[in-house]
Amino acid sequence: MYNQGNEKRYYCGALLSGLILILAYPPFDLGFVAWVALIPLIACAFVLPPAKAFIAGFLFALPFNLYLNLYLSKVLFPHLGFVLGLTAMIALIIYLSLFYGLFTLTASIISQQGKAWFTMPAVPALWLMAEFLRSLGFMAYNVGYLGYSQWNYPALLGIAALYGYWGLPFVMVYFQTALTMLWRRELKNELVLAGLVFFLLLMNAGLFVPGLFGVEKGDQILNTVLIQGNSMPEEIMAGEKELIGRRYLNQTRQALALNQEINLVVWPETVVDLDFRQQIEHYHLLTDTEDSFPLPLLYGARTRYPDQLFNSILFYQPGERQVPLYHKQRLVPFVEFFPAEQYLNRILRLNILLGSYSPGNELTIFKVDSVRLAGVICFESYFGDHTRLFAKRGAEHLFVLTNDNWFGGSIGLEQHAQAGAIRAAEMGIGITQVANSGITISFDFLGRELFRTDKQVEDTVVVSLPLTNRKTLYRLWGDYFPAFWALFLAAGLISIYLSKHTGQKGGSKRM
Repeated sequence: MYNQGNEKRYYCGALLSGLILILAYPPFDLGFVAWVALIPLIACAFVLPPAKAFIAGFLFALPFNLYLNLYLSKVLFPHLGFVLGLTAMIALIIYLSLFYGLFTLTASIISQQGKAWFTMPAVPALWLMAEFLRSLGFMAYNVGYLGYSQWNYPALLGIAALYGYWGLPFVMVYFQTALTMLWRRELKNELVLAGLVFFLLLMNAGLFVPGLFGVEKGDQILNTVLIQGNSMPEEIMAGEKELIGRRYLNQTRQALALNQEINLVVWPETVVDLDFRQQIEHYHLLTDTEDSFPLPLLYGARTRYPDQLFNSILFYQPGERQVPLYHKQRLVPFVEFFPAEQYLNRILRLNILLGSYSPGNELTIFKVDSVRLAGVICFESYFGDHTRLFAKRGAEHLFVLTNDNWFGGSIGLEQHAQAGAIRAAEMGIGITQVANSGITISFDFLGRELFRTDKQVEDTVVVSLPLTNRKTLYRLWGDYFPAFWALFLAAGLISIYLSKHTGQKGGSKRM
């Protein structure tokens, strides 16, 4: 029962919930904590009136979002200045925290209807909707999602294979909602049993159904060299791309001299700059007629066209005149893409151009012999609805090319790298991130980690990548799971409204 004098206690409970949840993320990685940390927050939503529940959700999110996004200060402050950088950081934390405030506000409204049968699945559906809405539009920003805390529990990642990422936060919040309602004695015995059965069905389907699709063992193994050159941001800002390119080429040649059975070389994001305003060509040191590069190479480049700038992946094959490439489609909001970037840059007058990249619009599959490969760039690996399209088109392995050295040795590197486990499980194919400064990391088709490098070191990884894969329901159907629960919420709310409205009319007739 709500007692106005206990508001501070409820707010402190919500704040504590956010602080506890931090333990589920790097460097602690106590993912099991995320299965209980939300109980104080959900209890607040059940007790507080909607407006105050919104405040509780907002307070919960402030320390949580600040902790998970503080690594951005390593870019914002040096390049935007302290005042503008601090303003941008505050705006981001407030923006992200609003979604959690809306979650608790709507959870409060629904719980007040007194329909426990609806509340128990509706609360996790609301959390799911809050995260899903964050993934839409040019402001999409998926860093710090609840389900990413489960990356190191491969047994649970079958849930992502069946429902997509969205199944993970749903079952986690459902579990905590049920515990909260039991604790508050809001569930009748028959509803407890029904809720338990539904939870077990949902969990067991995620754990066992993906195995029914069967596993396809690839006929080949991809012997690959991954180059982590550890180029510094200062070199990039100073326009030393030629120096960086030569460093990567030299490091690659040293690796190839010691390993004769290599099929593919992979470099990370934007190693070189290429000007395509006249004709499309590969990096000139690869095609030098005196000493041309001898192997297929997947590499990242900033590519300039007459009226557009792209963040791209190019595929070099010895002797081939064609230049297959892929342009990044999911751009970092306000950094790589902004709807009115020319006005923003004119106002700010910084020594960097914000929002100057254009998004690509085509998916590209590369082929090494008969092996079909694909690549995405940096931020794109946070979006399962995008990466699944490559697997659906037949890619047998996905590479993530990135340069996270802008963020130093912060936890931002772990957060980005670990998202690959979820993507691999969703698609049912292996995924390998190749990073300029680390973390270079690989996961198999089940999301199990195969290897990783240290951060901010120069490294060369020679690895035989297995091409074992399996089809997944998420690869085939995409984001059907949030769509189903959106319909469930709409139908449930309409049903409650109509029953109340009909009851009021019936009551007036009996008067």
